[in-house]
Amino acid sequence: MIPSVGTPVGFKDIVNGLLSRGALERFAETIAEHTKRRHVLLANSGTTAYFFILRALQRLSDKKEVILPAYTAPSLILPIKKAGLVPRLCDIELKTFNMDLTALPPTMSDDTLAITIVHMFGLPQWFESAVQEDEFAQSSFIIEDLASAQGSTLNGRPVGSFGDVSFVSFNRGKNFATLAGGAVGTDREDIFRLVMEEGKRYLRQPSSMTRIGIVLKAIALSLAVRPWFYTIFRALVSRFKYQGLHHAFAIQAYTKFQAGMGESAFKRAQFIFEKRFENGLYLHRAFSGVDGITIPAIPDGSLPVFNQFPLLIDDPSKRDSIRDALIKGGVESTILYPYPIHEVYDLGYDRNTDPFPHATYLSRRLVLIPTHPYVTERHLKRAVAIVLKLL
Repeated sequence: MIPSVGTPVGFKDIVNGLLSRGALERFAETIAEHTKRRHVLLANSGTTAYFFILRALQRLSDKKEVILPAYTAPSLILPIKKAGLVPRLCDIELKTFNMDLTALPPTMSDDTLAITIVHMFGLPQWFESAVQEDEFAQSSFIIEDLASAQGSTLNGRPVGSFGDVSFVSFNRGKNFATLAGGAVGTDREDIFRLVMEEGKRYLRQPSSMTRIGIVLKAIALSLAVRPWFYTIFRALVSRFKYQGLHHAFAIQAYTKFQAGMGESAFKRAQFIFEKRFENGLYLHRAFSGVDGITIPAIPDGSLPVFNQFPLLIDDPSKRDSIRDALIKGGVESTILYPYPIHEVYDLGYDRNTDPFPHATYLSRRLVLIPTHPYVTERHLKRAVAIVLKLL
């Protein structure tokens, strides 16, 4: 059984995490160099990083609204609300599965503080031309969310290097994982100074017991993502997967152990990213032109590092049976977020009509196939055969 997530972390990486000194500074520098940012602050999650960004931006402006795609991680609503800001949704488009930039202008107003560009599934979104054409966008901050797209590039530049500020996640399901964690990246001195002030205010090292738990969980995760281990202990591992909707998030410092482990494992990051790209490209070619499914277009000039490969089953009644067949065939498929954000939280939108039909359409039809380095061509062929047979 191939698990849906898997960043190779070895025993050597864990030992390096336990023994390293000065790893926090070095790992921050590594992420800064990789994302082409001058400044990076590490935190315990991408959600915390997003919260620090929002707190910093609202100290630079009195605007209150933050725009994000109607289909993305619902947990992004939590830091927006915690910062005292107002979330505004924009529909996605079914060509790229990212935000529909043509629907952005009606969403914006003179109270728009920031636009959150989410590079979903690892697919980069080019947004600069749309920003330049809209007066409200020009006066708003651009935040890049590369939580599912670390390693992806667009026109030779890494995603996360285009906007005013960006954040990344090192959560267990991301392109590169250190069990948990996140980072803020920016070139702007004013934003980073305020982000650092927020960090000094909120970030505290977790307790000794929590730090020990992080080490033990990292060891367990390094085993759990290996196919032989997952095959045997899947029932046990499944108990520790996220269940249900998040209602809050903890704010803590990134630990020295995670930084040391990340610094060691990141030496193989290019291999990890290339395998995700190659596996995603294999599936893209295999499913291109197949009746009954929709796959995203790969943007011109991009190299997408697929977090997982997304495909839409045009007949939603077949979605669950295809997912179940993939799992039965040894490839753990997921459906990610089962509902668009406006169906998860009451954000004031009319419940009698659907203001974001494309986000709803995608949520009802989405199936994800893993692309991480433990996935081999044999598994990909099996996954393709299963989908084509059921279609």
